[in-house]
Amino acid sequence: MVKYVTMTMKRPVQSAPPAVAVGSKGWRDATVRSILRAEDLLRQTHVDQLHSSTRYRSHSVGTFNVTHRRPQLTAYSVNNSVEKEHNESDSKKKEFRHKYTGRTLTSGVMSRPFPPPALRDQSAVVSTGMAGEYMRGVREVEGHLRRQAARVTQEGTRVEHQREQLEKLLRNLRKALLVNQQSADGRTFRPATTETILDGADDLLNKERRGLNVLKEELESMLRKTLTQQQVLAESSKQLLECAFERSRVTELLPQHGSLSAGVKTHPSPLSLKPDPAGPFTPECKQALDASSTVLRESQQLRENISQVMSDVIRKQTDMHRSASKALLKKINETINLEQHLTLSSAATRQAIYRKQRQMQCAGYSLGRAMGPVCSADLYCRERLSRPMTQLYGRHSSVGLPESDLLTQGSTMLRKHLESSGKEIAELQVVHQQLEDDKRGKRAAASVDSAVVRLRQRLVHPQSVRPATS
Repeated sequence: MVKYVTMTMKRPVQSAPPAVAVGSKGWRDATVRSILRAEDLLRQTHVDQLHSSTRYRSHSVGTFNVTHRRPQLTAYSVNNSVEKEHNESDSKKKEFRHKYTGRTLTSGVMSRPFPPPALRDQSAVVSTGMAGEYMRGVREVEGHLRRQAARVTQEGTRVEHQREQLEKLLRNLRKALLVNQQSADGRTFRPATTETILDGADDLLNKERRGLNVLKEELESMLRKTLTQQQVLAESSKQLLECAFERSRVTELLPQHGSLSAGVKTHPSPLSLKPDPAGPFTPECKQALDASSTVLRESQQLRENISQVMSDVIRKQTDMHRSASKALLKKINETINLEQHLTLSSAATRQAIYRKQRQMQCAGYSLGRAMGPVCSADLYCRERLSRPMTQLYGRHSSVGLPESDLLTQGSTMLRKHLESSGKEIAELQVVHQQLEDDKRGKRAAASVDSAVVRLRQRLVHPQSVRPATS
């Protein structure tokens, strides 16, 4: 069409004389304006809209170039420029047709190569580029989703390991509570009532029981939070994988043959995009990524809190266990010390009993000697009241001899001494028996406390917790 217009314009201009202007200036300017208007329309229609790289790289582009447009145009200049541009367009079209490698349509009249319409080629290139760009964007979004799902899964594994440590520590606390109850019950087997009186060790055992109950409740609360966090992580991972699976259907857009356009730019990171329901980064994907990021931060904070709580629990449990065990050991030392003193006191009491018994034997022998023989035939001559010296003294003095009075007084004193010594020996025997009973009670109490300490050392071991890895 352009060639036809150019040829029709060429003939009337060449028919005019080259040096003489017959028509008026207004008539010529009107024609030039019409030609310029046609050039603008052709340029706007074929160059600016389609940008064809095959068919419309011909004379239309070279003929109506904006930079070569003159403000004033005469009939002779128009004729020369049109002819020149027509020749240039023909040469460019020949060069282009020699470079074209597309299909050729042959017929009985025309056998030269004929390219397909530029709109079809351009539409195919644009469609392929859009599909490739969309595919790259979706695959990148899928990669982000799967990497985030992997991070969530890894965080879930860490939370699972920490939950196992938490359950192990909780089992140890429950075992420590059982050992504490066994320790308190075992101390009730101390024999004497004086040994079962509540002491400092019992107070520390009760304090340990209350502290272990508080720690157990705290660990159970943290365990419930951990289980809830595991469910949240599993739900977040499931949501991410569902979005990734939905995005992975972009593989259906992969071409069966050939490759995508090399001029397609790489899709930017989906985190820097705004969510678009019709684009690669949908609002559901953004919501899943944001939710998973929040869940990961909460999980990391929870793991740090759990590690801190576990460290505090282990430290408190160890302190309470050591305090109660030290109190029991101190009570055992005190009991053994008292048992040793009781042994010494019992030996001294038994020695006093033997000494008193010997004194009583001596006093009994003296009493017998003071009372004299059983019959008068066994009296010595010097002891008889009818001896000559006594009879002679009785004739001269009215005061009797003090011999009988002294014997009576001595016998009475010896009897009193024997009675008091018997009472003292009885008291010493009672005290000695009490000392022996107390010593046996102290020995049994020490053995019971020692068994309790061995039980605590055998069943309760200090635990350690590993720090949380981020």
